[in-house]
Amino acid sequence: MITENAKRKVALFLKEFYTEANIGVGGNSPNPNSNNLDVPILGTNKTTTNSQSSDLIIDFTATFTGSELNGNTVREFGIFGTLPAEGAFDEMYGGTANPATEGSNYVSEEIMLTRFNFDALGPFSASDELEIIVTVGVE
Repeated sequence: MITENAKRKVALFLKEFYTEANIGVGGNSPNPNSNNLDVPILGTNKTTTNSQSSDLIIDFTATFTGSELNGNTVREFGIFGTLPAEGAFDEMYGGTANPATEGSNYVSEEIMLTRFNFDALGPFSASDELEIIVTVGVE
């Protein structure tokens, strides 16, 4: 059993540390050992807008412009965070500073939380906009 208080803390951790997204053209099945999209479109991840609709539900929202998508047909989406590297959690101090935005005093690495593949969307024109919302619940 995981306590309700611990579940709320896990949800808060996800919301605060997984703050980036990327989109790609790869459509293969997700691999649980992968840490990146198959074929990312953007060279740099975009910042997500994260909100909680309840203590245990997080909505990750990412918006991509048509000019960013470069006429590609989109088939995958991933959520990423910058977290302490293996063995570095014990070096993390100073509250819950997000190393992606506030710097860090420990070695960090980019970790993919989740990847979704889906039927092709697009191609997109420069004036188009694609918004993807992923809802994650902690149970």
